Amino acid sequence: MRLYVNPLSPNVRRARLAAAVLGIELEETVLDFTKGEHKKPEYLALNPNGAVPTLVDGDFVLTESRAIMQYLAGKKPESKLLPRDEQARADVTRWQFWDSSHFAPQLAALAFENILKRIFGMGEPDATKVGEALTNFRRFAAVLDRRLDGKQYVVGDSLTLADLSLAASLMYARQAEVPVAEFPNVVAWFSRISEMEAWKKTTPP
Repeated sequence: MRLYVNPLSPNVRRARLAAAVLGIELEETVLDFTKGEHKKPEYLALNPNGAVPTLVDGDFVLTESRAIMQYLAGKKPESKLLPRDEQARADVTRWQFWDSSHFAPQLAALAFENILKRIFGMGEPDATKVGEALTNFRRFAAVLDRRLDGKQYVVGDSLTLADLSLAASLMYARQAEVPVAEFPNVVAWFSRISEMEAWKKTTPP
């Protein structure tokens, strides 16, 4: 299987993290966004959005990081990253959707305003957008914090794709000045995930 990546992307981190936990070796093709490699016709034929990651498994092409995670987990169902129990599996998927719809967008906005703008000389952070993202982050982080109260993992009593999806969203939290410290259950949970060998292995250079 081949994975098209840009190692700095949280979406790529999700797919790579799942593969690392599962012990699945992926051949990687790195796309240089500064050279527009993600917009070349041959890549757009695989991923019309011009985004990463993209997984190619024989004749099967799959985009969207959380779908790729589920596909990889399906290769090793014994891992329990995607539980076989129907309700538990739906709960994992629910948290992946929740991450995509509510949690990750706030973190992406803060990373753009507080990190990427500076790197690419795009001016100062937009205070209004930063304020909106912080308000929404606190709202949704409180939801996750309550969920993790007394729990080691987001779903059930073992690691699942829900944990990996959400943790990848937080990969730039410190650099983006995200107030994660306000949520002690999230801090403790993220610390546990960060100590995993798979997390360390997939940390971008």
